[in-house]
Amino acid sequence: MPSIYTLTLTTLVSLSTAYSLPPNLHSRQALSDLKTGSWLLTWTPSMPNPQTYKGPLRITSNSSSLYISADLYNGTTNPDPADGSPILSRENYWAFVRPTKLSSTSNGGFDLGLEFYKYKGTPNPFNHYTDWESEPWEGGLSASLSASTAPAGFPSDTSYFSGNVTFAGNGSAAGTLSMGWVSDYVRRYTVEIGGVAGLERPLADASGTRTWKSIFADALIDMSLESGVDVPDQPNGIWDTAQAHAAMLQYRRPTNFDRVWRIYLLMVKKDRDVARGAMMDGKRDSNDPVPREAAVIANEWLIGTNADGSPDTQHAWPASVVGKPFVSLHDAWFRTAVHEVGHFFNLGHPAEFQNGLMDDTQTYVDAGEQGLTSKKFPENIDARALAFTGWERHFMAHRPDTHVRPGWIDFGAAAQDETPPVVLDLLA
Repeated sequence: MPSIYTLTLTTLVSLSTAYSLPPNLHSRQALSDLKTGSWLLTWTPSMPNPQTYKGPLRITSNSSSLYISADLYNGTTNPDPADGSPILSRENYWAFVRPTKLSSTSNGGFDLGLEFYKYKGTPNPFNHYTDWESEPWEGGLSASLSASTAPAGFPSDTSYFSGNVTFAGNGSAAGTLSMGWVSDYVRRYTVEIGGVAGLERPLADASGTRTWKSIFADALIDMSLESGVDVPDQPNGIWDTAQAHAAMLQYRRPTNFDRVWRIYLLMVKKDRDVARGAMMDGKRDSNDPVPREAAVIANEWLIGTNADGSPDTQHAWPASVVGKPFVSLHDAWFRTAVHEVGHFFNLGHPAEFQNGLMDDTQTYVDAGEQGLTSKKFPENIDARALAFTGWERHFMAHRPDTHVRPGWIDFGAAAQDETPPVVLDLLA
């Protein structure tokens, strides 16, 4: 199986919001009803198991590829389709769903091969790698779905499918399955921006055209923005990570991560532990058992210096910007805020320069000097620098909830392996 790092941009470059059938697939008319975005998936197993499983199913596509992934949760909670992509309790997570085959049927529906990979938890408290069953539950399932009228509450009466599920191995009954479209977006998050009074908040690029909403919409993420309260400054205006984390816990809105995926962004003048900004709680500890909740941005960090104020001699910062406060380079500063939130999806820095949002700022300084961008820093912070790459958008859409929702597993390599297996192109 190829590494998720080596999936080609040819395959992943476009996660468009409309699905058009390739020329050789005109006979698959039912597939054109599989709208991009989020669906509410419900599986009711055959007796004697009385449990019903629900969760988000995500579809991204373009003219030549189609990807589907889903997560199933047990429990009695019934998500409201009007809310959009379902958010369910972490303790009820049951399995990651990977479809393996998709074909249209004569009744206007389609058949879907399914693999359920059961989640076994995070057995090692020091690295929080997730533990999954290595083989699909019961060897896999087959679902035969046809168009149905959506129950009350769904935003579309026609984008709804239901049918029977059988075990792939012997064809015996495995229950019923339904999926109803709920949103153009595959996932939904909220960023709350608070900080020291009087400091500018990062709301958009200098042109006003690249906003939190538009940048994340390119990745089919529904991003909402909330204004947080003002936070008292440190006496000398210089913070450290522990102080920033304490301020987050005290001043952030009450947050239940089983109901809302909220990320808190704290704006300060300077932080002695980081230069421009950073996630402040990538890993859980004894003081706070919830990881990936918040990041800090230092508006008055002096460009071309290290966090302690000493000159940064590792990168060729242009003399024209050295010594200026970070906020004065508006687009680079705004981009850093969005970049840090990208880490909450468990996206790391690329191993090589990609000219995208998850390259860090000093990499753009180096890229300009090395001729990897047509302009030097800060002019190379353009629209492309404010966009996620195709691979990043794919990761954000199709890795399990465990990996990308805030407040669950730690940041880092634990989310970058191939367990459970990556999703397949169902039109390949």
